[in-house]
Amino acid sequence: MTSTSTQAYVLAAKDAPFVLQVLELDEPQPNEVLVEVVACGICHTDLAVQNGSFPSPFPSTVGHEGSGKVVKVGTAVTRVQPGDEVLLSFSHCSECGSCQEDHPAACDKFGECNFGRIRNTAIGGKASGKSSTGEEVYGTFFGQSTFAKHALVVENSVVKVPAGTDLVQLAPLGCGLQTGAGAVINKLAPSSSSSILITGLGAVGFGALFAAAHLKLETIVVVDIVPSRLELAKSLGATHAFNGMDKDVVEQVKAVTKYGGGVNYAVECTGNVRVLKTAYDATANRGHVVSCGTPGPGNPVPIDIFANVIASKTYSGLSEGDSNPPVFIPFLIELFNKGKFPVDKISKTFKFEDLEGALHAMHSGETIKPILVMQ
Repeated sequence: MTSTSTQAYVLAAKDAPFVLQVLELDEPQPNEVLVEVVACGICHTDLAVQNGSFPSPFPSTVGHEGSGKVVKVGTAVTRVQPGDEVLLSFSHCSECGSCQEDHPAACDKFGECNFGRIRNTAIGGKASGKSSTGEEVYGTFFGQSTFAKHALVVENSVVKVPAGTDLVQLAPLGCGLQTGAGAVINKLAPSSSSSILITGLGAVGFGALFAAAHLKLETIVVVDIVPSRLELAKSLGATHAFNGMDKDVVEQVKAVTKYGGGVNYAVECTGNVRVLKTAYDATANRGHVVSCGTPGPGNPVPIDIFANVIASKTYSGLSEGDSNPPVFIPFLIELFNKGKFPVDKISKTFKFEDLEGALHAMHSGETIKPILVMQ
């Protein structure tokens, strides 16, 4: 059996640093694709594995906003062939009711497929390959593990894109950006006369903003605590921007809505429980609040049932923007090509060897979406 030698960032344990290692990747299994990775966005979920707030076995390779070119395919793969250019997204079981009805982000086995690290649910076992010492390293994080120059990817994580697609700038479409955009377009589907609040201006929040601007919503309100991000959001389609540190931010949001009672829709992107309460309080009766961010397990929703019944509000959780990637990602690419989904305005590229620099830029606020470029 022929293996592929590659470089990948490996986490040896919780709170361990990312260490660049040489790995030997196995041949693709029947449902796998070997991808030469071109670029990978960095997401807070990758860092949550490192700090232990997100469940994962070790040693491990993360990265789940990859793009690249197909090198080899398994014997059962039909979606792509060698030479195809691809963006990579989450995985799913393809068999449950949600998957069968084209809602794979609500897959019954979403956790198992995306962070359970079982390479093949039929046979079990660790994923991807071995280190120079022969130790097995877990891969298939969200079906891919693309903090690497090559990755073994589950077929249903692969989205074929037209030749010439910007594989660097569009690599992050596979998670955060499609999550925010999908919350607006797929889940809420607001009319143009609607008002919307977006809390948290990371990649998810900007994805929601781009989608709301594309739909030409009458009132688009954003809330964050970083002034530069608020200014950027106003230049990219927000009609109003408020600082979340202001004690009267709920009243500020309500004041700019049609009847003064709050927004019709809210997309909460921070995962902070207090911010979720702010978004809920700033939403009008009969409005709909969607959580795209999460603080992790064990945190209840801060909503009074009696008051919510009286207000007739709807609260929803949402994974991956309820997106079906082979359909939704090409749609977002089309918007990008038309200048309506300007992901390049929130990103900065870094050489593969400069992961530390990319992480520093992310933590410092220098950039919203750092992208590792492998070659």
